[in-house]
Amino acid sequence: MLFSTATGYALRALAALPEDGTFSLAKDLASRLELPGPYLAKILQGLVQADILQSVRGPKGGFRLTRPSHRITVGEVVIALEGPDSMEGCIMGFPTCGGDHPCPLHDAWAAVKTQVATSMTEATIRDLQLMDLRNQKEFKARSQAGRS
Repeated sequence: MLFSTATGYALRALAALPEDGTFSLAKDLASRLELPGPYLAKILQGLVQADILQSVRGPKGGFRLTRPSHRITVGEVVIALEGPDSMEGCIMGFPTCGGDHPCPLHDAWAAVKTQVATSMTEATIRDLQLMDLRNQKEFKARSQAGRS
């Protein structure tokens, strides 16, 4: 995986939040997504700091998106959790890798980085929600076909 487990969990949680602006508790999201609750709560707090989520304490509190899901990009989430330089550096970890001293994968990695960066600025949380809905429908169809 290119990014951390935390980023993967964050993207899954953001895609699971309701679009209507209601608040969801971290423990409920964690349970539904089968993720570790305290760890997810910490991740979600990081997204509050990045102004991707809003949080409210109390019995009717929880987390919700600060804006519609189609206006939050995957790239924003990655930058919030991984940092702005998460795609920089040598893919093989060589400290001297660069234009003057490229490693064997330097040019290939540069092309991949460009494509990934473009994709992350175009893909939104709404795209992840739609992908999840399609997967759920396909799973139901396969389950029903298996019972026939």
